[in-house]
Amino acid sequence: MKQENKKNSSYNKIRNNLYANVERHELTERKTFGIVALSALMLASILLFVAAMIETGSKKEYIYVFGDTEQELSEKLAFSDGVQYIDMVALATFCNMESIEKGFAINGTYIKLENGSSLATVNGFNVSLSEKVIIDEKHVLIPIEDAKKLIFGIDIDISGEKTVITATENIYMIAKNVEFDYVTDVSAYLEYINSKDQYISILANKQHSIGEDFSPAKLVEIPKKYRRTDRVLKLDLTAEKALEAMMQDMFALGIDDVCVQSAYRTYAEQQNLFNNYVNSEINKGLSRDEAIANANKYSARPEYSEHRTGLCVDFFVPSCMLELENYGYEGSYPNDVGFTETNAYPWLLKNCWKYGFILRYPEDKVDITGYSYESWHYRFVGLEVASIIHQTGLSYEEYLEIFK
Repeated sequence: MKQENKKNSSYNKIRNNLYANVERHELTERKTFGIVALSALMLASILLFVAAMIETGSKKEYIYVFGDTEQELSEKLAFSDGVQYIDMVALATFCNMESIEKGFAINGTYIKLENGSSLATVNGFNVSLSEKVIIDEKHVLIPIEDAKKLIFGIDIDISGEKTVITATENIYMIAKNVEFDYVTDVSAYLEYINSKDQYISILANKQHSIGEDFSPAKLVEIPKKYRRTDRVLKLDLTAEKALEAMMQDMFALGIDDVCVQSAYRTYAEQQNLFNNYVNSEINKGLSRDEAIANANKYSARPEYSEHRTGLCVDFFVPSCMLELENYGYEGSYPNDVGFTETNAYPWLLKNCWKYGFILRYPEDKVDITGYSYESWHYRFVGLEVASIIHQTGLSYEEYLEIFK
């Protein structure tokens, strides 16, 4: 009996040891599984975190500051092929631009844009952009460097963490370096037409005197075929060469009855002319003071005369004009034709800027220029300035105030 109990005790011990080993094994397995599961969970968490960071990075927002307003653009919208873009919709709102068909307008100038096009239409001229325009339901995106070139009156600072846009009250869309064709070969004159000589920017008006001793340094004679009379007429060399190019093209188009009636005047010539106008007003019954004030509306005292700069001309069309007037009915002769009614005037109005000239005293700028409308009076300022004035419709005084 004792021996059997001893056997049973040995058996129980072996069984208990076996169960203990099994339990230890199961516990080890459970621990191992727990560690593996925990490691897998931690790895999954890390991968999810990395993925979230990558996703967050891909959705990085770029901040554009328009005054008190901020706009967020995703990297996809703000950048394309390494080129930064700006949203014209936000810029237009900030600058109080008017929305027009496929574009925006302000101060009489405009820009039109087409999705996927690398051309913009600026004031009627096609201008190449550095990259294509991107348009979606909310945005009209153009390269930021192109915006800087085409829009005058804004400043775009990209040096900080945010892109900051500031603007003045005088904002204009400006097409620069546009391509166009001349009527004839004017290559020999282009260096003069494109001149940026500081002298040609001189201002002579009722508020700016050029003094009694002023005289252009390089006066040359205008060719006889372009003058009205045999009297020698002269201009500054640069202006004269540009004038030749313009008249060469006019003649080639059949506008060959137009000629220069007046150009550079000396101090004495301008003084005599002004005195004659004053005497004419006195003969109409005005006092001397009244006569001087009246003559000063359409002529200039010699110290303030633009003709003394050698940069302007007065045109005339002898075949149909009897006197220098804007409209025929203004003059003393009932059958007279004014300069605005000739073939030369509309052509000059549309094309003179290509040769560096501007209509100096426009009809709608009398209060600014101080002179009555003179449809025949054209001033040389160089192609770049003339182009801007042509596009904006500004007077020369306004241009100097805004752009200089």
